[in-house]
Amino acid sequence: MVSAAACPVKAVLALVLLAGCFWRSYGQQVVTHTEVLVGIARKGADLVGSGRLTAESMPELTYPLERAVAFAEKARARAGAAPPASLVAFEALIASYRGFVDSLDRARREHEPSAARATLAAPLAEVESAGRRVREAVEAERRA
Repeated sequence: MVSAAACPVKAVLALVLLAGCFWRSYGQQVVTHTEVLVGIARKGADLVGSGRLTAESMPELTYPLERAVAFAEKARARAGAAPPASLVAFEALIASYRGFVDSLDRARREHEPSAARATLAAPLAEVESAGRRVREAVEAERRA
């Protein structure tokens, strides 16, 4: 029989275990989100450069951003005051990707495909660089 005093202890233990499960899979999840954001950014730049990106295609670029933001918010809430370096880098990637999507949409509307591709070179490079920083931070955390 379980006493009433043991129930709060078990509840706390269950919460600790659940939090541990999140952090055990965190590294792989953040890398997956990173790969998706970088891959979709490249694809978006290619589509704009070939003149095949339309307004109807924009959700393909914004949905991964929404999922990444939700994941980052969840990780930030669980990390408390001292988030891991990979989360800080991931949040920077999200900001870079958001800026890229804005640039891409503007380039799609305002430029011919070849000019749009050139316009997106710097924002795409920033997304790719931010993605490398996330992967490096995750790798450093795995070694630590």
